[in-house]
Amino acid sequence: MSCTACGRHTGESDRFCAGCGAPLTAAAARQETRKKVSMLFLDIVGSTALAERLDPEPLRQVMDRYFAACGACVAEHGGAVEKFVGDAILAAFGATVAHEDDAVRAVRAAAEALAALEGLSAELTAQYQVKLEARAGVCTGDVVVITMPGDDFRVVGDSVNTASRLQTAAAPGEILLCADTAAMVRGRVGIESVPPLRLKGKAHPVPAWRLTDAALRDERPGPATPFIGRSDELEELRHGLRRARSRRQVCLVTVLGMPGIGKSRLVQEFLATLPDGEVTVLSGGCSAYGRGITYKPLTEMLGSFPGGWAELTRRLVEEPDPADMAANRLAVRSLATLMDDDGTAGGAGVEDIAWAMRHLLGVLGRARPVVMVWEDLHWAEQTLLDLVDEIATWLDDVPVLLLCVARTELLDARPAWGGGKPSAMTLELGEMTREQSAELVSALALRNDVYPQEYQDVYRRIAVQCDGNPLFAELLLDVFTETAAGIHTPPTIQAMLGARLDRLPGTERSLLEIAAVIGREFTRDLLQAMADADGIGGATIDELLARLVRRRVFQRGPAGTFRFAQSLLRDTAYEFTPKTRREHWHEFVAEWFSRERPQDAMAVAYHVEAARRLRRELRPGDRSLPRLAESAANALIAEGTNALDRKDLPAAVQLLERGRELLPAGDTRHTALALHICDAGLWLWDEERCLTALAAAEAALPDDPRNTATCAIQRGIVALRLGRAPSATVAADAALIEADLLGDPEDDLSWCRLQQLLAYLRLVDERATSAETSLRLGLARARAMNDRYEEDRLLCAICELAQWAPTPVIRGLDLCVMLAMRFAANRALLVPVLVTRARLEALDGDLDGARRTLADALSYSRDLHLDLADAAVMDAAGHVESLAGAHETAEARYRRSLGMLRVSPHAPDTQNTEVAIARELFYQGRTAAAASALDGVEREGALTSLRARIGSAALRGRIASARGRHDEAVAATEAARALSADADDLCLAGETLFDRAIVLRAAGMAEQAMAEGTEALRRFQAKGATLPAARVREWLRDRGPDGNGD
Repeated sequence: MSCTACGRHTGESDRFCAGCGAPLTAAAARQETRKKVSMLFLDIVGSTALAERLDPEPLRQVMDRYFAACGACVAEHGGAVEKFVGDAILAAFGATVAHEDDAVRAVRAAAEALAALEGLSAELTAQYQVKLEARAGVCTGDVVVITMPGDDFRVVGDSVNTASRLQTAAAPGEILLCADTAAMVRGRVGIESVPPLRLKGKAHPVPAWRLTDAALRDERPGPATPFIGRSDELEELRHGLRRARSRRQVCLVTVLGMPGIGKSRLVQEFLATLPDGEVTVLSGGCSAYGRGITYKPLTEMLGSFPGGWAELTRRLVEEPDPADMAANRLAVRSLATLMDDDGTAGGAGVEDIAWAMRHLLGVLGRARPVVMVWEDLHWAEQTLLDLVDEIATWLDDVPVLLLCVARTELLDARPAWGGGKPSAMTLELGEMTREQSAELVSALALRNDVYPQEYQDVYRRIAVQCDGNPLFAELLLDVFTETAAGIHTPPTIQAMLGARLDRLPGTERSLLEIAAVIGREFTRDLLQAMADADGIGGATIDELLARLVRRRVFQRGPAGTFRFAQSLLRDTAYEFTPKTRREHWHEFVAEWFSRERPQDAMAVAYHVEAARRLRRELRPGDRSLPRLAESAANALIAEGTNALDRKDLPAAVQLLERGRELLPAGDTRHTALALHICDAGLWLWDEERCLTALAAAEAALPDDPRNTATCAIQRGIVALRLGRAPSATVAADAALIEADLLGDPEDDLSWCRLQQLLAYLRLVDERATSAETSLRLGLARARAMNDRYEEDRLLCAICELAQWAPTPVIRGLDLCVMLAMRFAANRALLVPVLVTRARLEALDGDLDGARRTLADALSYSRDLHLDLADAAVMDAAGHVESLAGAHETAEARYRRSLGMLRVSPHAPDTQNTEVAIARELFYQGRTAAAASALDGVEREGALTSLRARIGSAALRGRIASARGRHDEAVAATEAARALSADADDLCLAGETLFDRAIVLRAAGMAEQAMAEGTEALRRFQAKGATLPAARVREWLRDRGPDGNGD
């Protein structure tokens, strides 16, 4: 039992809670559990008219018979009537004791109740002149089950209401099912979908299915399920049959394993390999409930004989040996009593049936070996287990393989099963390996057409999450197929594992629940502390752990650690623990880690987060934070910042957002968090995430003018970087913000981000000098705040700008060397520094050094999976090889960069790279290809980058000149020169002027050509770009004899 005040576990005889002192009255000592339950709501159609027609006394008699008939159907399928609501019946399946097939039971109970009502209606028509019709709805979902003293219980949850609404929407005689119910019964009974229903009180249409056939179907795996691994176990089964054949004896082989582990599939594979006609196979399966289930497997076996029971009977009664005739006929009479409709033993006694089976096997075994497959033997009645044991013990000189398939619960009922028998063997199937699981998931995916290759990451997750269980893998894959939005635990698996949890004794279940709160792995010390606090008694913690290990629930780890054998079992146990208890225990665990293992700050954060989430779910109006929320937020923010530094962007965003949720409103750290999330969002090209982060900061600090200014500036950065607004619009907004900021000159963070926005705006216009000035002003603000994060970002940006700003090459290289030392431990920031260094080294003539630097940069970016950085390295490699005159190699590098950018979901504009490719084609003498490449760039849309427009115009001039269209060439290069007039990039200006010099020379305008060439040389020299300067100098000396610019 649990205290309703604090959720603490209490003893049956306790009068007061040891945790909070609250009195444990009968009402207070009630048991509350969370479960997945199937609710059946069944109601009569036209009951108001019926009450109007009949006198109250016959009406009561009619209703009593209706309730009795339908209630009997519910009880027969293991359900319990929660209450009678007027003339309606509300029944629950899985509320008191969970079964893995509760949904199937509920659906079949509904169908049988409607069928029973038809028969009852015929009687009532004769007696009372009334006809009864009913309809039903079945809904499966999470509920709270409140168990009262005695057998009374109550169910609370949306599934109750939804079952009622489905019933109301059904036609007379119809049964409607919810989505979860349909998922759990699909393949067992016949169902068909109906259009989504508009149900009263529901905000959205509800998917529904109609029951079309309640007859049970075989749920064993079909041969289409891939058979992977298990080769050793398959050989063991073959060995058992060989031994039974060679020694003419009964061999008992028991295949044990968890549900879905592949026991039946192994047996299928074994039977499929048996030679035709050489072995007689008899198969039958036990049932969890129903009429005549004791000998049901035996009747199935007799019916599975080739030709059926009739053929088996004929063979026995036509036995040519007169000595066996009488015994054969007696065996047939005994077994025939099993073959009636209800499967009862009729007049034959238990010993008679056992003798008849031994005799039958003796007759069949004369011709060939017999394989008897007993499926689901864990559900067998004791009488049947005795029968199997007796055959294995007393049948002699007959080659029979008794192949028993069961879950490990069989050993709970019969701990000594198979013991003492010389030809008995037990095979326990364990989990598949991770590699086998991955192979199975891939094979299952390929079996269907709906699994595109881009879902390989999902397959990997399923292979891990299924814990080596083939059925779980298939069900998880089905869930993904249907939702395509993620992976959650299918209701079928939850029902299977929930039934397993319900079979555990109370103290073991309680210990399991608190372990599930810790996580999949836990220590004995922490579990002991929780058990002591919860008052779990009756056995020592070590005894309980040992029992759960024997039940294959837990596995032992090193040095006092344990883990759940199945992650899905842990997840199900957690989900089925009341949220009130979970909230309490998460706070307890967080405090324990904080006190006993303070170095595990992320463990504290995880449990504080969970407690906060549960608090919001239980009490939506409670905005308070758990204890230790501040330290948890600090840990998450620190971890998120580290992830951001190393460019693990998805992890950074997740951690920072989690940290934000643990900060109270009014905490000024909301501003910086929003900026950091935005920075990651810009890398991920995720505008929604950026804007959501800014909105969250504004909601947390609604009256903070500095926060408002910073968020407004960052919105401008987002709009500009993602191309969501024209630069002129962003510039106008920035000017207004700057004017407002003049009133608060000490708002360092806002001024720091404003300078970054202004730098972006100036770079759009290729005004690198002004951009660098803004970045340095921002750097000063970052240093004033002692903000290492902002300082590093700005230093990196200033370094990258050295490629395009008038900064001399030698100064740029010095800055690269200094920052390489600063960022030695942060390779994500080091990569752009190395790319800049390589470009500058190439300009300085050190081509080999540039190649080595780029090799280091590429190695680091690939180690860190920085796709866009890979593209930047390849782009720089193209630049280096172009300066080296290796234009085919340069083209290849640029194309690799372009390919990387195009497959990236958040790549920047590719126009500059495409223009560079066209130029390399021209340098190779492939003029037509270069022109076509330029045409392709412009067909995709207007050139938005000023650098691309300059490069495209200059190259068109070179192409026109090569084709002899000199006027066109001169005009094009003049346009390029005009565009570059305001650009600060000395190398861009030098290249443009050199292109024009070559065009003018080809047009016969030698004097102007020399002037433009001389100016190009001056620009390159001002930059310190010795390699391109040497090339221009050589051209000027030779007056450009070849005109190809190389």
